Amino acid sequence: MLGCVKRSPSVRTKSAVVIVKTKTRLNLEKDKILEIAVIITDGQLEPVDGGIEFIIQTPKETLDAMDEWCTKQHGHSGLTQACLDSPYSHEEVTKQVLAYIKKWVPQRRVGVLAGNSVHADRGFLVKQMPEVVEWLHYRIIDVSSIKELSRRWYPELGIPKLKESNHRALDDIRGSIEELKWYRRNVFKQPAITEPEKTS
Repeated sequence: MLGCVKRSPSVRTKSAVVIVKTKTRLNLEKDKILEIAVIITDGQLEPVDGGIEFIIQTPKETLDAMDEWCTKQHGHSGLTQACLDSPYSHEEVTKQVLAYIKKWVPQRRVGVLAGNSVHADRGFLVKQMPEVVEWLHYRIIDVSSIKELSRRWYPELGIPKLKESNHRALDDIRGSIEELKWYRRNVFKQPAITEPEKTS
């Protein structure tokens, strides 16, 4: 999401906040958020701090109901066991995430949710963490949309070469930030500003 970060009493800097969640699947009605991470950056996409990451305490029966991909991936990454061992309830994580966002983006309806395929993330937030969504702007910034436009308009650029994700929340966030930096450098270039011609 994008918002304002106060760097000094006289300076307000546009910031980007990226939220990433790891879910049991993509079914909004049945599936649960297992892990959530938030990183806030300044206007140059540099993190203002190390961000936050929480693993949500999840019942074994919920984890046992995951599909094959999630069972394999989350088991391999250690997330499944971490969910069983976590001391953090869903309610506590929601409070911590909202407090962190408010710390850096203290005005309601200023922060804009950002990330890859972020409409899916927003859907889960609306369903499971509505307090967070209510603090944010209705707009979103989808890195995946930028990728698709770049492929169509500038196919010669290719796509950024990023390290392989381990599909954990904080790692995915860092990947999204690096990808957005790449598009900023290679697609969103500073336009040339020319002086208007003088007339005699």
